[in-house]
Amino acid sequence: MTNGVAIIGAGLHPFGRFEGKSAMQMGVDAILAAVADAGIAWQDVQFATGGSWTVANPDAIVGMVGLTGIPFTNVFNACATAASAVKACADGIRLGDYDIGIAIGLDKHPRGAFTEDPALVGMPTWYAENGQYLTTQFFGMKANR
Repeated sequence: MTNGVAIIGAGLHPFGRFEGKSAMQMGVDAILAAVADAGIAWQDVQFATGGSWTVANPDAIVGMVGLTGIPFTNVFNACATAASAVKACADGIRLGDYDIGIAIGLDKHPRGAFTEDPALVGMPTWYAENGQYLTTQFFGMKANR
């Protein structure tokens, strides 16, 4: 058994405003693009990991692509959700449980600043009150230290 894991395909929905198109629909487009880029069929995918801030049940996306009976593990790690999904997918392959998996991340936010309540993720309200709940500001301040 080898410990090597390779990304054999990638799919990305174009960035922008797509009124009338849900995050799930954009996710389906990205999945189909990744599968095509890998040169495989959706039925070849043995498991999936994924997450979203705005979609409560990202695992339901497999029903939109085509039910095949694959397991789907939901992950959530705020701004690191996509990276966590990729790591969990790679781990499933590295451990020898599967040969082909897919990592999925999807979100759709309204216009304007990120206005979620920091308490939803266990952060104090002062993060939003002083502008640090915008991740660009938060990480910019961290980089300056």
